[in-house]
Amino acid sequence: MTTKNNTQAQESTDSIVVSDASANNIDMNDGENGYIKIRVVTELGKYPLSGARVTVYASLEELVPVEITTTDSMGYAPVISLPVSYNPGISTMDPVYYYTTYHLSVNFSFYYPTAIHNIQVFPGITTEFNVNMTPVPSIEPNPYREVEILIPDIEL
Repeated sequence: MTTKNNTQAQESTDSIVVSDASANNIDMNDGENGYIKIRVVTELGKYPLSGARVTVYASLEELVPVEITTTDSMGYAPVISLPVSYNPGISTMDPVYYYTTYHLSVNFSFYYPTAIHNIQVFPGITTEFNVNMTPVPSIEPNPYREVEILIPDIEL
């Protein structure tokens, strides 16, 4: 994935868009935060889901929730600001292009939960996710299955 200021790159994992945070009018005074912007919609993006619960997790020794929010009437969660730091303990991490890895889950009544793992958040960059939720069929014997999206680690 290539990112440049004031540009956008598209990927196929439920529509991931990476853009410069300044294009979204986000205050970037500290330079040590990255941002996640999430929109939750029904399958194929036809309708926004208002009131979906979005939880962002940090990977410590276990997943620890660091932000919990809900979506508005258009399916958007507020832009989530997350700290980003350089970790010299990760041998593949570049000190110039460092990131912090987060995970998120989205839950909404009568839809399968969706989990997105290994989100690399970079300082000063907003990463956008359009999360397409799958409805639970009324005859589903096991309505608690989770849709998982695993983003592979990308070496810079």
